[in-house]
Order: sequence, then C-alpha cells, then structure tokens
Amino acid sequence: MLALGKKSIEDALSLFEALSLKEGELKSPIIFLHKNEGKKVSLGCFQIADEDFAMDYLRKKGMKYFFRLHGGDVMFHDENQIGIGLIVPNRGEYDGTYVSLMSMFLKKNGIKNFQVTDDCIICFNKILGEVIYLEKENLRSWFTIIYLKRNYEEIANLKSFKEQLIKERISKLKESCIGLEQVLKKSVSAEQVFENFKEILSSELNFELKNSRLELSEKRLLWRAREMLRRNNIPEKVQLKYLQFKQSSTPRTTLFSKRLINGLLRVWVKTKDNVLEKVSISGSFMFEPPEKLESLENMLEGKTIEETFLTEKVTEFFINEKIKASFTPFDIVELLCKASGVQ
Repeated sequence: MLALGKKSIEDALSLFEALSLKEGELKSPIIFLHKNEGKKVSLGCFQIADEDFAMDYLRKKGMKYFFRLHGGDVMFHDENQIGIGLIVPNRGEYDGTYVSLMSMFLKKNGIKNFQVTDDCIICFNKILGEVIYLEKENLRSWFTIIYLKRNYEEIANLKSFKEQLIKERISKLKESCIGLEQVLKKSVSAEQVFENFKEILSSELNFELKNSRLELSEKRLLWRAREMLRRNNIPEKVQLKYLQFKQSSTPRTTLFSKRLINGLLRVWVKTKDNVLEKVSISGSFMFEPPEKLESLENMLEGKTIEETFLTEKVTEFFINEKIKASFTPFDIVELLCKASGVQ
C-alpha cells in the first residue's frame, strides 16, 4: 500500500499511470491513497479548451489546468477530494474486487441507495465519485476521485462567465452531483475515509496491508508518466483540427453534437459529393486507447456517407482495435449522417 499523503492531482495521476504501465505479471494488488493539494482543473484529452471551459475564469483565479491522458469531462480538483487507487492482477480471483471495495465502504457508512461501475459511483441517482479505469492483459486499474464536499459554484464557473447561466448550471449540478458529506449529512475527513478503506481491505477482503515504496524501475515509470502527462499532444491535435475546421470557408463544413449519459460527443465533418473529406471527433467522453481516435478519424475519411456501410466500418474498427468507449458506433454514425445532411 502506498500512502501518498497530500500531493497534487498531477502527481497522483502520474503515479497511477506509472503503476498501470508495469509490464509482466503483477504479483499482488497495489492500493494507494491520495489527498489532493491545492486547486487545479483537468480536462479529458479530447476536449477543446476554448469551448469546454472558461479560460478567463481560471486566469482570474490564478488556477492552472492540464489535460489528462484519458477522456472524460472537465474536472475541478480542490482539497475537498480524495483519490483511491486500486491495481490488481488481471486474473479471475480479483474479478469484482473494485466493486466489492467501494460497495462495502458505502454500506459501512449506512448508504443503501448506490451503484458502482467502472465509470462512476452513484448515490441517490447523483454522481459521488468519478473513475478512471484501465485494463491491460496483465492488470486492471481504477483511480477513483471521491468528493467529500462539492463546490458547485467553482465547477459552474468553469463552463460559463454569465451570471444567469452560472446559476442555472449550479442548479443542474445539484441535481446530478453530490459530495460524501452531503450524503452522510455530517463532516468527514480524508483520514476517516482512509481508515475505513484500510479496515475493509484487511478485515473484509483479507488483504495483508504492507506499506511499500516505489522501486527504482517504478520510479523510472513515474518519471516517464509525468513526462507523458506534461507532453500529452492529443489535446494539441484536437485543438488544431478544431481551428482548421473553424477557419474553413467551405460551405459543407458542419458540426453536430450529442449528449451522452456522462459527457458530450462532438463531430466536425467536411463533405464533398456525399463523401467524408475530413472528420474531427472531440468532446468529453471515455475512449481507450486514446491514440486510436485519430486512427478512427483517418479510417472514416474518404468513405461514402451511407448509414449501413459506415456502421459496419466503425463497428469493425471498434472490434479490431479493442476499443472501449462511452459512446457506440451507432452514436458516431448518427452524427456523421446528420452533419452530412443524410437522414
């Protein structure tokens, strides 16, 4: 078990990435506990900074932002959140470990109305925690951000600068998101939550908890992961394509978007003679592995706009490339056909 203590969210995610990059067989599960330090904003790697959050607000507040290596929506990180990392060998004996851990924690605190998935933790039909989930041949890993207390105003300001829109967004956030203190109706500290998890791991899941340090090989992976996070060029490619489409004078350049269960899918399309000349996909969604999104765009370019044909091609791509996404091939094809004027 690695107790990170109080560190920035970038450090925590770098460690998560590093440990998830381990090659070979994982001998035993790895657990790490993180308490966030300072205020920072993170974006999913397919978002567009100018459209998906208000940069001026961050400048006024003196806050920085960074792009995660994975998809999802814009997230506000402050000292009212904690992180629980769990990495297990990809073997049958560990199937259900993550769900069991989170479910036991919620039940231990008297919470009955909840749902735990690889994407999020829901209590009373509101999002309590958000999850980054990765799966490889040798391991499965989860990084769960649990909000002790939601700062609705700060989050609302990230999306808009108009007072009325901010009020409306605060209202919507209160309907869809919740913090642990609001669920339990009492104050709770990060240390209390960590002790709960330690007790569940040792008493209920029979984990033998041992404090550990990173080995030299793991430290090298950590340094590599930090560089990957800092040099993540996927957002730059997304932003560049967005600007190219935006500046285009071609009349058949169109944009359509679709609300997902937990995010947004946006498709820019440039067409000629019923053929997809250029395709750019962005938004707040999960798509793994992230570098394959550009391959999907390239595959679509040059294809005839016909619903059945495109559905077959996108579905085939998802299967061959082992894509895991929070949208389906049908969602993409629907927007391609709409944006291209095909009903």
